[in-house]
Amino acid sequence: MIEEETWLIWQLVDSALPTGGFVASSGLETAFQLGYVTTPKALDRFIASSVHTYAHSSLPFVTDAYLWVQDHSPDTLAEKTLGQLKSLDQLYHIQNTHAAVRRASVAQGSSLLTLYLKSFTNCPNDQLPKLVREYKSAVRQGTAQGHFPVSFGLVAYCLGLSLEKTQQLFLFMFVRQIISAAVRLNIAGPYHAQIALTTAKVPTERVLTMTRALRSHEACQTSPTVDVFQGTHDRLYSRIFNS
Repeated sequence: MIEEETWLIWQLVDSALPTGGFVASSGLETAFQLGYVTTPKALDRFIASSVHTYAHSSLPFVTDAYLWVQDHSPDTLAEKTLGQLKSLDQLYHIQNTHAAVRRASVAQGSSLLTLYLKSFTNCPNDQLPKLVREYKSAVRQGTAQGHFPVSFGLVAYCLGLSLEKTQQLFLFMFVRQIISAAVRLNIAGPYHAQIALTTAKVPTERVLTMTRALRSHEACQTSPTVDVFQGTHDRLYSRIFNS
């Protein structure tokens, strides 16, 4: 028997999932054009540094969004949690000052909310789809940004994923996004991409152990170099990725 959670995870890691994750390179395109990442070994180092800083800067927001929804009763869910989600979303927006990073996060987050509302609302607790609809409405009205980590934590809880699987999935999708960008930039071929994905398990697992209990007020950047690469993306003369 296939567990429902397992099936959902397979759906969410499907490359055909319409959330726009493959239009972003997470700073890899800049690093490539500047000559810092041009070989498979350099790619492995870039992935390790990137997932380390992403786990410290973004995973705490996934965790908080998930736990805030979990901690409220169905009767007070939408009323109390919506304000908390908007505050969390604004904090993430403030902590990420680069336009390219914000643009990618908002695009992916908004797409994920839309995906949930159009495809996954068959839920025993009708307050959960209502909360997502109200949060999505706040994004449309401009009172919330809809950043990806916050949206991911919210949607993952609504889908019934455990917090452990939610955190693992969040970091896996980030690593896979970088490797997909590497293939499109011709840094690595499709076969080495699978080697890189296997290699990335060790640093991803290590940093997940370090950050799984962090909350949003503890979020931080750990790689200034990766931060510079991400912030410089819009200054590239030519580029194939949106951010």
